Amino acid sequence: MRRSGTACSTSASPAASPWSTWAAAGCASSRAGRRPSGPCTCVVPTPPRVPPPRRPSSPVSGSSSSEGAADVSTGTPQTAPRFRATHLFPPVRLSVEERPDGVLVLSTGQLASTPPPTLAQILVDRAAEHPDKPFVCARGASGDWDTVTYGAMKDTADRIAGWLASRAPVEGREERILIVTGNSVAHAELMFGASAAGVPICPVSAQYALSPSGRYGRLAHVVDVLHPTIVFAEHVAPVAGALTAVLDPDVTVVCRDAEHWPGAVAWDDVLSHPTVADPDAAIAALDPATPLRYMLTSGSTGLPKIVVQTHRMWCTLMTGATEVLAAASGWGVRTLDWMPWSHVAGASVLMGSLINGGTFYLDDGRPTPDLFAATLRNLAEVQPLFFANVPAAFAMLCDAVEADAELRARFFEHLQLCLFGGAGLPQPVYDRFQRMAEEVLGERVMFTTGYGATETTAGVMSISWPTTQVGVGLPVPGVEVKLLPVDDERYEVRFRGDCVMSGYLDNPTSSAAVFDEEGFYRSGDTLTFVDRSRPELGLVFAGRTAEEFKLLTGTFVPGGRLRAQLVASTTPVVLDAVICGEGRDEVGVLVWVNPNGCAAEIGVEGTPAQLAEDPRVLDWICDRIRAADSDGGTAERIARVAVLVAPPDPEIGEVSDKGTINQSIALKNRAADVDRLYAGGPGVRVL
Repeated sequence: MRRSGTACSTSASPAASPWSTWAAAGCASSRAGRRPSGPCTCVVPTPPRVPPPRRPSSPVSGSSSSEGAADVSTGTPQTAPRFRATHLFPPVRLSVEERPDGVLVLSTGQLASTPPPTLAQILVDRAAEHPDKPFVCARGASGDWDTVTYGAMKDTADRIAGWLASRAPVEGREERILIVTGNSVAHAELMFGASAAGVPICPVSAQYALSPSGRYGRLAHVVDVLHPTIVFAEHVAPVAGALTAVLDPDVTVVCRDAEHWPGAVAWDDVLSHPTVADPDAAIAALDPATPLRYMLTSGSTGLPKIVVQTHRMWCTLMTGATEVLAAASGWGVRTLDWMPWSHVAGASVLMGSLINGGTFYLDDGRPTPDLFAATLRNLAEVQPLFFANVPAAFAMLCDAVEADAELRARFFEHLQLCLFGGAGLPQPVYDRFQRMAEEVLGERVMFTTGYGATETTAGVMSISWPTTQVGVGLPVPGVEVKLLPVDDERYEVRFRGDCVMSGYLDNPTSSAAVFDEEGFYRSGDTLTFVDRSRPELGLVFAGRTAEEFKLLTGTFVPGGRLRAQLVASTTPVVLDAVICGEGRDEVGVLVWVNPNGCAAEIGVEGTPAQLAEDPRVLDWICDRIRAADSDGGTAERIARVAVLVAPPDPEIGEVSDKGTINQSIALKNRAADVDRLYAGGPGVRVL
């Protein structure tokens, strides 16, 4: 804790804490009778003692800018489970500075190695080290894996950079590339080619251009802010209507099917373009502060903003993440992933493979009933060391591997680390998964998650030590976390480091407002400690301040946390919820139900409209809410429930790119449903 002067460096047992008394065992200054006069550093050997379970009322899920957290405690210090590969985690080195006003600043130190200057330089280096090693693999038309080696990716990137360098500048506009296609080899090639040319890309969800209603509001918003000079649509025919509606006529469209867009540049022509005279010299001359990606915020609390992400930001973050996670995750070997590169979570998995020289397999499956079979096939063939997905996918995975002994053996054979995000991981799913892991391996597989935002490049906090308590962890090296007390338990969290953005694109007002006087990024989220007396055990997500509101009585309601607890306690029947009650005397919720979950869990089938008024569905939901009551008083007591029929509408912003519900937009759009909830009547249940 900061007093003045020097630091006390502690090599302590896991039970020691920077917040404990100065006479704590392990502190050399304390043993010598001196009071430490600087930030106290707790070095936690690997593996630490697993703490006794500390269960909240229900798992805590993520928000728009954080990954989910769930309590998956199962052991005691005497019966702590054994985890595979956790010996590969480095020791936890935590420094905690406590200020007189109660503010805390956490750090795990500076980077142990110098980050590479640019993403393009990383590809140059990896291609030189192992040009024939597979880098990106995708299913081809034959059903076999098509492979692009590091050397081939470098050659293709150089040609794309040559084409970009040959283009005449558009007067008064910077070269910017909007990508409206999903993950693919061509998308990756353009990504690396643009990085070599110093031209930023802006990947957006392909759904932005595939509106069945013909409304393209989200895409138009991006185009209005970005002002792209190039649009890449690998196959332009399906999105031609959207592009016609939103693009200026001077924008260059690049695609494979150029016959479907007048004046389009054929992708094959780009790939065959000559390189610049000395591609490697051009890359070496790039400024690390050059924008690499323009990434949209998820839009969970408003219209998406565009974050300027530089080469330095990505290289710094991935260097820190590599230092704490790469060995245990096997990023340098092989990874299978589907998460979209239009979101930082998906982009970071690809970057993890690149910086560590691993092989990245594009998963053509999705965590949906009709597409998950492809993921299962890929898992059996690839046998990844690292598997990241949303909690729903882990539930589907458990169903499949429980029924297939061969798949179970192949999936677990090389698996070292799992990551989940976006929502809480239900305890039953975790328990099923670990029972099968112990059956196959004789030990468990570590689950980790973390915290990140588009403004911080990607995940800047992670769990990198063996534990059964999954929260959001601690900052990766090179990142400072500032915690400002909100109440007796929660802290507002802020971030500073070279991986934190300098601002939003062409939005000086929002850019200025989002940083505090010390240059820390204000996330708008709150965290709490797993154990306040042992900060080295990390933090847990506790909600978004933007989703908090006041009841008529003046009581604050932690809307984000309450929504997460509700969904976790009512899964798989409830898909998501809108928390209501601002300016009213009690909390109510509007929920969307899952017809498959209703059939499986309650034995009730029907259309959404039928399920919305079926008393058995409402009874089941209310029973689960009562059972999960956290005794949080009026602020966390749900008093009314109603089921929504119309699904959330992504085209008007009710659903963010992460699939989370934008509470403020949903409340505004569904004002009639909110009034119905508080008026009572058919379909409304008062608890």
